[in-house]
Amino acid sequence: MSQYYQTYYTTGEFAKLCHTTKETLFHYDEIGLLKPKMIKDNGYRYYLSIQYFEFDLIKVLQEANMSLKEIKAFMIQRNNQNFVNILREKSQELENEKKRIDNMQYRIQQAIQMTEYGMEMQHMVPFIEECEAEHLLTIAVPNKELTDREMMDYVSEHLEYCHSHHLTEELPLGTIIYQSQLLQKNYQENRYYVRLNQAFDDPRYWLKPQGMYATILHEGFYDTIDESFHILFDYIEKEGYQIIGDAYEYEIHSYFTSLDQDQYLISLSIQVDKK
Repeated sequence: MSQYYQTYYTTGEFAKLCHTTKETLFHYDEIGLLKPKMIKDNGYRYYLSIQYFEFDLIKVLQEANMSLKEIKAFMIQRNNQNFVNILREKSQELENEKKRIDNMQYRIQQAIQMTEYGMEMQHMVPFIEECEAEHLLTIAVPNKELTDREMMDYVSEHLEYCHSHHLTEELPLGTIIYQSQLLQKNYQENRYYVRLNQAFDDPRYWLKPQGMYATILHEGFYDTIDESFHILFDYIEKEGYQIIGDAYEYEIHSYFTSLDQDQYLISLSIQVDKK
């Protein structure tokens, strides 16, 4: 087919053939990526028809997220092994980007569901619900009292760990209060957590058990949450249940949805069973 690839095109004709602009071809010429086969004395540039395939290769590599600098380096040292190496590298980059997009899509859908759930449910009214098991990634609340700056650094490090391991997590943070403390009416948090969409082999991993939970949606911020604990404890006793597990606090409506902390909505759930 070599007889078909000997036609010369002006810059405008070649741009039309490649479905691009003359400015793009001028730029590629300027940086040495794709130069015309012939430049006449009058300065007119001419491209050979076979150069269409070089332009197509450049376009394919750009779609694989390669920079023009990377493409130029590859074009100069083009061979089978380099082609395989560069595609493997870009394939991994695309896989990482896919994980990031899937992560964000999951978080967006969960945020929609959680916000609508809070809008539909009654607030400050306890109820019993059956809950599926949940995968959590947790960190212990420090024993010593931290400054605000130290606490933010501590939480930020935990969230960065999630990001660096491509974990699909939800924000904001939740908290866990151990059963032993609940029975003593001590509502101080023991662990912070983010929710995952799957199990994770890590010392920080925590499985929230499947089962029956007494739940109340607390209106307001954490400084008034003791009121909801009292309501929930009275409800558990009145309905003939007993506490058999930990408490889980999670913000349904938070700084994502409100400027006023008094309008926050915090889900407070305690694992229970019939006496």
